Amino acid sequence: MAADMAPAPYYKAPPPAPVVWSWTGLYIGANLGWVGSADNNLTNTGTDTGAGGLGSALGLGLIPGSVGVSRSGFIGGGQVGYNWQLAPAWVAGIEADFDGTANNSNTSTFAFPGSAAAVPFTTTFTNGLDTLGTVRARLGWLYTPALLAYATGGFAYGETKVGSSFTCPTCTPAAGIATSSTGTATGWTVGGGLEWRFAPAWSVKAEYLYVDLGDRNSTIGYAYGPNTSTLTSTVKERDNIARVGLNYKLF
Repeated sequence: MAADMAPAPYYKAPPPAPVVWSWTGLYIGANLGWVGSADNNLTNTGTDTGAGGLGSALGLGLIPGSVGVSRSGFIGGGQVGYNWQLAPAWVAGIEADFDGTANNSNTSTFAFPGSAAAVPFTTTFTNGLDTLGTVRARLGWLYTPALLAYATGGFAYGETKVGSSFTCPTCTPAAGIATSSTGTATGWTVGGGLEWRFAPAWSVKAEYLYVDLGDRNSTIGYAYGPNTSTLTSTVKERDNIARVGLNYKLF
């Protein structure tokens, strides 16, 4: 009778439950990427109290009214942030970063050779972005437990600069005037990105930001006889940023 008994049924063990890493917590990281100017023009305006000054030269086209000052270069720094996983598929957070930039300043020089209208002179214009920081909110959707797509936006600040010079050895009086304006500008930023958790405490991200830091200008003045004139150079500081980052979740 025992030989005729049916074998005991075999039940395969259930697969282990997938490991799901929580996104909630504090993280720090580093980033590296590219930054380039989104508005590539410097504009000049001039005033004169009499004929023959900088405003007159600008009106005659001897000084350019618009100057191309496109910039691009590397950007890199660090970030710190905190995430809250609000629901299985939603993540909100706040992030602050601070970056330095390199190879992204510009100098444009325009030499007027002289004519019957004016003696020879040279004008030079500079523009640059030295540092950039942001404090941003983030809101994202988990396509998978490890892949987050997010939108981001908030406050931005940076060290911007613009300068101009006017050199005219044969003017009366001779001129060798230069000025610049450098300081911290504030504005806003908006963008988005993807972040992938490849280990419990590690993630990588790729993101794009558009930054608007407002306008910066500098003014040079020239006195000739009883008259005075000015030349004001203005840059709209708008930048595109594309970068990658590495984050480590502290807890």
